[in-house]
Amino acid sequence: MTRRKTLKQVCRLNNSATVLAISLLSLSVLPISTVLPASASTVVTAVRALTPVSATQPLTVTVSTITPTVAVTRSPIKISGTVRNSGQVPIASPVAHALIGQAPLTSRQAVSTWATTTADQPMEEVASTPLGKTLGPGAVAAFRLTIAADAVNHPESFAVLPLRVEVSGTTSTGTQQSGDVHTFLPTLASIKAFVPLSIAWLVPLTLDPDPALHGTAGAARTTAWAKAIGPGSRLDRLIQGTEKAQVTWAIDPAILGPEVTPSVVNASAAQSPTPSPSQPPTPGSSVIADPVTVMTTALAARLKAAAPQHTLWSLPYADPDLAALLQLPAGNQILNTTISHPATLKAAVGPARADIAWPVTGALTPQNQAVLRRAFASTGLSAAVTSASNLPGTNGPTADASNRSSTGLPLLAYDESLSRTVAQTSSKATGAITIQRFLADSMALLGERPGTGNRSVLVAEPRTFAGDPLVLRSLFAAVAKAPWLTPATTGQLLAASNKLALPVPRSGTNGTATTSPVPAARPTAPDPLNPGTSPLTSDQLATFPGTLSGIAGIASILGDGQLFTDTWTDAQVQKLSTRWRDHPEGLAAIDASTAAAIDYVSRHVRVAHSSVNFFADRGVMQVTVVNDLAVPIHDVHLTLTPAQPRLRIEPQPGPLQIGAQSRTTVPLHVTSIAAGLVNVDAVLTTQNGTPLGQDATVSVHVQPPAAWIYWVLGGLAGIVLLLGTQRSLRRGSTRASRPDAQEPGPND
Repeated sequence: MTRRKTLKQVCRLNNSATVLAISLLSLSVLPISTVLPASASTVVTAVRALTPVSATQPLTVTVSTITPTVAVTRSPIKISGTVRNSGQVPIASPVAHALIGQAPLTSRQAVSTWATTTADQPMEEVASTPLGKTLGPGAVAAFRLTIAADAVNHPESFAVLPLRVEVSGTTSTGTQQSGDVHTFLPTLASIKAFVPLSIAWLVPLTLDPDPALHGTAGAARTTAWAKAIGPGSRLDRLIQGTEKAQVTWAIDPAILGPEVTPSVVNASAAQSPTPSPSQPPTPGSSVIADPVTVMTTALAARLKAAAPQHTLWSLPYADPDLAALLQLPAGNQILNTTISHPATLKAAVGPARADIAWPVTGALTPQNQAVLRRAFASTGLSAAVTSASNLPGTNGPTADASNRSSTGLPLLAYDESLSRTVAQTSSKATGAITIQRFLADSMALLGERPGTGNRSVLVAEPRTFAGDPLVLRSLFAAVAKAPWLTPATTGQLLAASNKLALPVPRSGTNGTATTSPVPAARPTAPDPLNPGTSPLTSDQLATFPGTLSGIAGIASILGDGQLFTDTWTDAQVQKLSTRWRDHPEGLAAIDASTAAAIDYVSRHVRVAHSSVNFFADRGVMQVTVVNDLAVPIHDVHLTLTPAQPRLRIEPQPGPLQIGAQSRTTVPLHVTSIAAGLVNVDAVLTTQNGTPLGQDATVSVHVQPPAAWIYWVLGGLAGIVLLLGTQRSLRRGSTRASRPDAQEPGPND
C-alpha cells in the first residue's frame, strides 16, 4: 500500500474514531518511520496520516483541463483546476496531488462505478504541487499538475486508467482535510491493435415546454419566444455548440413559428391554408409586425446557412409524443393526421428527410411498428430510432447502432451510456470530467470487441438537451483526436442497417428487450433519456373534438376568423408534443387559454334583454342583438323559443351580420294565441352549434284582441257611415246648382 493510499484512507475516517486513532499513533509511528524510506517528507506524511480526520470533505476540487485528453507515448499530461475551501476554518499547507490507479478499468460497468461512487483502489501518486501556506474559508486557489510521460505504464495497446485529483491540508488543530474528484485517463500504446468504431451524432432541435409560446400575440408570447430561440436561449447555445460538428439535426418545424395543421381529432373541423409564421392578434386588434416573425425568420436563415454541414431530419410538426400515442386507441388516428401533414422545412431551411420515427422512449414491438408504418404512409417509414437497451436479445456486448427489427424495419440504436454522458455537458465546471468519461466509456466499448470490424455507435441526445457551447466544442475536438472513433453520419449508419439480414426472433421476447447491454448506474437526478410519464391519456384526447369544434365555430363568425383558427388550432396541436412529459401543467395552461379565447368572443355577442307589448293576432316583434367586438361578425344564428304556447314565432330569423361594436334589430313574425306574459328564450349560436353569449330572455306581454271588439269597431264604422249620409241629405241645394240661377253681371 502506497503512502498516498494510506493518507487517503485515514483522511476518510469518522470523527468517532478519534480516540482509537490517537492510541494507534503511539504504537505505530515508530514502526512506520522505520519501514518507510528515511526521508523527512515521508516521515511527516506517515505521521500526518494517522492524525484525527474530518468525516466531511470541505475542499471542493474542480478539474478545468486535462491535456492531452488521451495519454500517448512520450507525452506528459497536464492537469489544471481549482480548489475552494467550502469549510469554516483555514486550511494550512494545501497540496494538490494526481494519483493513477494501478489496475485498468476493463469494462463499461467499471467505468460507471469509478465515475459515480467514492470507491477507491490502489493508486500511485504521479504528481503534486503545493498551493501556498493557507487557504482561507471561501478562498479559491488554482493548481497545475504535470504527469511525466514515463509515469503512465500499462502493458495493453489501449487501457482506461482511473485518475484521482486530490487536494489536502490540515487545520490549526491538526485535523486532515481533503477533497478529490474521480476522472479517467485513456491511454494508447504506440502499436495499434484494434479496429475503430464508427460514431454518429443525433441532436434534436425542439421547443421548450412553455405554454406561453402558444396563443395570441402579445408581450408575454414575444418574451417566451425570445427565451426559447433568441440569443442565450437553450436552442441558441445548442446550435452554437453543434453547428461546426458533423451531427444530424432532428428539427421540429414548430421552432420556426406556428403553422396551420389539419384537425388532429375531429374530421369536421375547418381546414385552413398555411398562413405566415407569425401569430395572429386578438380578434379586432390592429395588425402590426409580429416580433416573433423576426426571430423565427432569423433562426431559419441561421439553420439554412449551417445546413450543408449537417444531415437534416424533420420531426413531425410539434414533435408529437409517438411513444404515448402508440399506446392509445385514439392515438392512431391522430398519428395518421399529424404525420401526414406536409413538411415545411425544405423551403425554410433545406432538404430534410421526414421518414424516420423517433419515439422518445419504449420498445418498438411489431404492433407498434405496424402502426408507425401506417402513420408514415405519405412519406414511407424508412427507419426508427430506439435505445440499444430496447433491442431484443442484447445480453452481452453492446449492440451496434446499425440494426434491424424482426419485421425488417431498419433501426438506429443509440447508446444510452454515452448519450447520457453527453447530456451532462451543460456545466463548464464539470466539462473536462464529462469529456474524460466519454472517452473512457467509448474506449471500454471498444474493448468489448476490439478486433471486430464495421462496428458503430450512435449518440442521441434528449429533447431537453442543453449542452454548453464551449464544452461541446471541446468534446467534439477530443473525439476527433481519438483514433478508436471514426466519424460517420446517420445516413451511413442507416445504409448499413438496410444491408443487414433479418434477425432471428427469440421465443418469448415478442420484440422487446430482456436485459440492458450497459448496466451502468442510474443517476440520482432525473434521467433525460428516460423522461417521465406522458400527460396524454385517453381522457385528454377525448376533449380534442369538442375544443376544435368550438374553435371552428367561433372562427366561422369572425371577420378575421382565419387568424383565430390558425392560432388556437395550432395551440391544440402543440399539446400532443413530447415536450410536455413531466410538464402536465403546460397542457392545462393551453386548455385554459383556449377556453378563455372562445369565452371572450362568446361573451361579447349577445341578445339585449327587453320587454315587449304585443296587442295583435299577427305582426312583427323586434329583438336587438349586440356585437361588442372590434371586428364585424356574420353567420350568427338566433333561435327564439317561447316558454308557453301563447305565442308562436314563424319562421326563425336567418343568419345575422353585425358591424364592429354595433347592434342590429331583428324583426320577427309572430302570432299570438292567448293573452298573458310569455318569456321567450333567445339563443345565439354559430353555424356548427357553438353557443354565443349567455342565454337571454325577452319578456312579451301578449294581449290578442277578443271577438267583441270587432263588433264594436264594426258598429262604430256603421254609425260613422250613417252620420255622414244623413249630413249630406240635409244640406240644401246651392244657388249654382238651381236651373234658374243667373250669372252675375258686371255690376252685381
